[in-house]
Amino acid sequence: MATDIKILLVDDEPLERQAIRFLLARERPHYQIAGEAGNGGEAVKLAARLRPDIVFLDIKMPVMDGLTAGREIRAILPEARLIFVTAYGEFDYAREAVALGASKYLLKPVAAEEMLPLLDELAAGVAAARRRQQETARLRAALEEAKPFIRLGFIMDLINGNITDAEAVSRARFLGIATLPRLAMLVDIDNFAALAREGTEVERQILKQQVKESLERATVSWPGALVAPVTRDEFAILLPLDHLAPGADSHQAAIELGEGICRQVRRDTRATVTVGIGRPVAKVAELARSYAEAVAAAEFRLFYGGDQVIHADDVIARPSAGQFLPAPEEQELTQAIRMGDRQAAYRQAKNILMQLLLEQEKRPAILKMKLLELNTLAARAALEGGADPEAVSDLALASSTEFLTLDNLADMRERILERLMALVAQVAETREQRNSSLIDRASKYIEANFSQDLTLEEVARQVYLSPCYFSKLFKQFKGLNFIDYLTKVRLKAARELLLNTKLPVAEIATRVGYRDARYFGQVFKKQEGYTPSVFRKIGGAHFGKSTS
Repeated sequence: MATDIKILLVDDEPLERQAIRFLLARERPHYQIAGEAGNGGEAVKLAARLRPDIVFLDIKMPVMDGLTAGREIRAILPEARLIFVTAYGEFDYAREAVALGASKYLLKPVAAEEMLPLLDELAAGVAAARRRQQETARLRAALEEAKPFIRLGFIMDLINGNITDAEAVSRARFLGIATLPRLAMLVDIDNFAALAREGTEVERQILKQQVKESLERATVSWPGALVAPVTRDEFAILLPLDHLAPGADSHQAAIELGEGICRQVRRDTRATVTVGIGRPVAKVAELARSYAEAVAAAEFRLFYGGDQVIHADDVIARPSAGQFLPAPEEQELTQAIRMGDRQAAYRQAKNILMQLLLEQEKRPAILKMKLLELNTLAARAALEGGADPEAVSDLALASSTEFLTLDNLADMRERILERLMALVAQVAETREQRNSSLIDRASKYIEANFSQDLTLEEVARQVYLSPCYFSKLFKQFKGLNFIDYLTKVRLKAARELLLNTKLPVAEIATRVGYRDARYFGQVFKKQEGYTPSVFRKIGGAHFGKSTS
């Protein structure tokens, strides 16, 4: 039974109120009579002040009748339960009360056998509603707590090209991001490897946090700027352009921001940074291209030195304005290469080659030019997908030389497909290595912290992935979902403690992450075939089988 249900009694006859109060005090003392009113006007004022859960309303009263008071109370307290009390001759009023949304109406004199079950039913409904509200509040709080990691996952999807325009708009709205970015920067800490060798891991993490805070201070003047760590020593900064005046030079504005970033980091930390700036894009789904250009621009630090801003316009040639290749197929091919999708890349490449070799162009010189463009397009997409730059460069140069010397169309087609698949393989291998490294880090974190109340969200946070993507990736690499893997690690530790210590089973349960020893026993028996106590008693005869 609920113990904090508040009731308001409204009746112009004091004896009626007294009778209900006496009955509740005797039969339902855990229900609280929060207040009483002798007319509808008083009832509305009391309802606003006391906020009762249940209101008994007499229909015929002076000053303001019960139906009018009910409407006003309903406007103030939509969740309040209204019980209208009426005499036999007021049935039409009772029907109007039901139309108003009354929870029930009772006939005078009110009988205990009718009122008490009704009150219990309404009180149960109030308690259930409160539990739902508490659960909703808890989930909202958890969601708010997870938002920084959802935001990070959103940024990673943007710079990796794993999102459509429609998805970007929807996720930005959820995250409260008013304007979508259309230009990317990469900020790389200069000589981070050397700085990292000089101090402890704590000092390295402090330096990274200091740099991140400097970037946030430096970009506060750019409305909607998004800052996120992307690797050990790099940060992505994504910039909307909507606030710039029509005709404003986004190139110069981005450079000035980059210079401000360099100054801010010098001022705040012992480090310096190189800022690579990509070109603006028309759609947010194309932001991966701007980010790839920013990454490529930052690599020119090798030639120009660190602690400066390098814009893609200054070091990377713009794509040719002429459109040699069919646009839709080109977009699908580059997306497939960036994603390391061998089947889709092979299918799109075959379609493009079929059009080039059979339908569109018969002049050898123009054909070779188009094939060179296809080669360059594929190499750029492979770089955007994260492939090793040296390997991509070697493949692209070798392909260009071959294409210019081949005279047989069939050989040319097969060699092009072979080289394209080699580029896709580079992307897939890089993604595989990166993802494998992330899952290895996650596994080590689980194995080091399994005794805590670990959640999937917390582990995903450690490797800078969204919980949804991390869950999918973890199952792909480990063959188990997160919970099953965590259980496996915990039970392995439990078996060792059972066999090698004399600790009580309850203590072992706590040490391996189970706060409920009974639940631990159920999980252990389901996995091992024995309860923990029996397993210990027989010396782990089942141990070898369970870990094989």
